[in-house]
Amino acid sequence: MNRLCYSAILFLYALLVTGCGSTATTDSPSKTASEPARSPALTPAAKDGDVQLTIEPFEGIQEHIARNRGKVVVMDAWSTSCAPCIKEFHNLVELHQKYGPEKLACISLSFDFEGLGTPEEQQGLVLKFLREQGATFENLMSNEESDVLYRKFKLAAVPAVFVYDRAGQLRKRFDNEKAKSKAEAFTYEQVGQLVAELLKEDAPSEPSGPAS
Repeated sequence: MNRLCYSAILFLYALLVTGCGSTATTDSPSKTASEPARSPALTPAAKDGDVQLTIEPFEGIQEHIARNRGKVVVMDAWSTSCAPCIKEFHNLVELHQKYGPEKLACISLSFDFEGLGTPEEQQGLVLKFLREQGATFENLMSNEESDVLYRKFKLAAVPAVFVYDRAGQLRKRFDNEKAKSKAEAFTYEQVGQLVAELLKEDAPSEPSGPAS
């Protein structure tokens, strides 16, 4: 009986060892297979059809504005967590459709990155909204957290709309910093009126070459 018990114990031990080894063998390939999933699903320039979202530093955002010299530029600063931003965003799309990219450069600037995780982790949510809106113009998101971006733009909160003339100069920033009621908040009708006025102005002359 003692031999039988001893044999049985050895057999059970062999089964346990074989089972652990099998589990370890199974775990190893699964870890290797899952490694690519650790990379962000979306790259810094995420695309969905004709809608693209690019992550830029503050300087890169300024370059996007400067690159559109010769056109009137409307840049809408917004966030998916801002209800008024979401409600009014369609107006930016409609301005783009009304005037076309030849005359008017529309830019959306998302303030969704608040410093938690990485900017890339916010792209999916932002891109989903932009796709639903048909935002086929330039869409940017800063790689700096929103508090830093607010300071650099000297802005207290979104929504805000920056309007630049054909020479690249900021003509007006529409925001609600001084608004004490909903009635005092800016409207996209005001933005549209300024855009129409600026489009009537002459385009800036090309800068002359360097003096010899």
